[in-house]
Amino acid sequence: MDTNKILYRNFLDNKHVYNLNVGYWRKKLERELNEEISFKNKNQLISNRDKNGRNFYDGNPIFSYYNCRQKKAIRIIQENPDDINNYHDIKLIEAWIDKLPLCNQEILELVVSLYLTQETSEKCMDVVKKWMMGELNNDNIDEYIQSLVLA
Repeated sequence: MDTNKILYRNFLDNKHVYNLNVGYWRKKLERELNEEISFKNKNQLISNRDKNGRNFYDGNPIFSYYNCRQKKAIRIIQENPDDINNYHDIKLIEAWIDKLPLCNQEILELVVSLYLTQETSEKCMDVVKKWMMGELNNDNIDEYIQSLVLA
């Protein structure tokens, strides 16, 4: 199996594929974090919709989530695979920690930007798990992501 084959390639051109892609991320995060993630949950303070209630269809974010217990957020940005010619010349995954204003406070947010392949999906879940377990912070995330890129 080619782990660098782009998944959901035409997600930006087809809303049905986009919504399947969002479901992919929800199920993946539920499984990896062992949590139910529901957008109907009133504790889910981050929405994947604009202020008028319409879904975002631009990949930023393709998925976002806030964990109330840990007061940590996750935003996954899925890049357009049609924007690049050669996948060997770019980073397929990047991540950083940002601050997100939420409920009159600043919440730390893990931001992962990627071109979705089986390999980057697995690396993303590795980063997310380490983030939620408190193993990643502003001091070590760059080094950790670099080690993932080289792996």
